[in-house]
Amino acid sequence: MATVYCFTSTGNSLYAANQIAGEIGGKVLPMLGAAVCDDDVIGFVFPNYFWGLPRMVEHFAENMRIANENAYVFAVITCGGPAPNTLGPLKKILKRKNIRLSYGAKLRSVTNYIPGYKANDSETLRGRVEKKIDLIVKSVSNRKKNRIGTMTFPNKQIHKFYPDEDCDKDFTIAPSCNGCEVCQKVCPAGNIVMKAGRPDFKHKCEHCLACLHNCPAIAIDWKDKTQSKERYRNVNVSPDDLIAFNSR
Repeated sequence: MATVYCFTSTGNSLYAANQIAGEIGGKVLPMLGAAVCDDDVIGFVFPNYFWGLPRMVEHFAENMRIANENAYVFAVITCGGPAPNTLGPLKKILKRKNIRLSYGAKLRSVTNYIPGYKANDSETLRGRVEKKIDLIVKSVSNRKKNRIGTMTFPNKQIHKFYPDEDCDKDFTIAPSCNGCEVCQKVCPAGNIVMKAGRPDFKHKCEHCLACLHNCPAIAIDWKDKTQSKERYRNVNVSPDDLIAFNSR
């Protein structure tokens, strides 16, 4: 049996996790709660945040229990740019549990952090993603092992720029908000509730921007960084897919 745990906001990681799990006969679950897993193959698929782990990924890994000490454990990070040694913290967490992270891979996907960049989606990039997923599937199927680097000083310095959980105070809601509740439903952290038909943020934000990217009315912005910038969602993942996965 195989389980792939996934954290996703715009669908890049969910698409990769679904593709990998489908090929190895596994299931895909969100990173929620204190999971216990005794499968033979266990995977983690999630995005790189400021050259480090998203908070939910770190907390999930710390709180989960891998009951099968002989499990083959792998991890894949999705990223829009350089992400060296991002898996180092996960390797360290698992090592404390006497579990080896046997294989790690980086999947260069669309840059979706639009407070700093423009989304760079293209057919060419999607083709590269498919080829890399095929390579990852072959490696996992063959129980390949590789060296996982540790988090370096540059990683730690850049990760300090990862906004805190109260960064949601800098979201603005435009009058075009129609109270559709998509933002609440796609938020993987359960950080949004609706009040008087508008989103209210509870200050446990992952800064994943799922709410911003998936708002049908394009009514959510962060500071003055995202106005007029094109939103992004993986073309293979629908809003309903994200809602179903992140609102479990």
